Amino acid sequence: MTRVEFLAIMVALVAVIFAAMWFAWRGRARRDASVATGTRIPQGALIARFPHVFYISTSPVGEPLTRVAAPALRYRSYGEVEVREDGVVLQLRGEDTVYFDAEQLRGSGLAARRPGKAVERDGLALMRWNSGDRELESAFRLDDAGEQQEFLTAIDRITRPEQRDTHQEGTR
Repeated sequence: MTRVEFLAIMVALVAVIFAAMWFAWRGRARRDASVATGTRIPQGALIARFPHVFYISTSPVGEPLTRVAAPALRYRSYGEVEVREDGVVLQLRGEDTVYFDAEQLRGSGLAARRPGKAVERDGLALMRWNSGDRELESAFRLDDAGEQQEFLTAIDRITRPEQRDTHQEGTR
């Protein structure tokens, strides 16, 4: 086999791999297109504002390594989170603003790994929420432990006790 033949085979193999990845991501995005966040902008009193958070991913509860490719929540990004009395506002760089109604929230939690990120024990803050009949959790990395605790407390403050998720892994 000549170098040219070998190179042609390698280029074709890489092209096939990238095409398969592209089709798989499109399928995942199509599957998760129906994931709905809130429709109204939370206008309640501001409880906490986090101007510099790192959004990791959204996963189904109980499946920490499965990524949900929901609109505006597909990619890791830095952003800002506002927790208000009637919901959460999430603005990620390069994405549309996402709203979560307080009625959608199911509490908070801690985790060490999610798709695309593994950190120290309890290094990620989770916001649990519902989209229809799907139980989801979005993972965030905050600057320090104090800010992470403030985030978790703010989420729990606007989640009604009867709505709280009883999922055990990483529950505070």
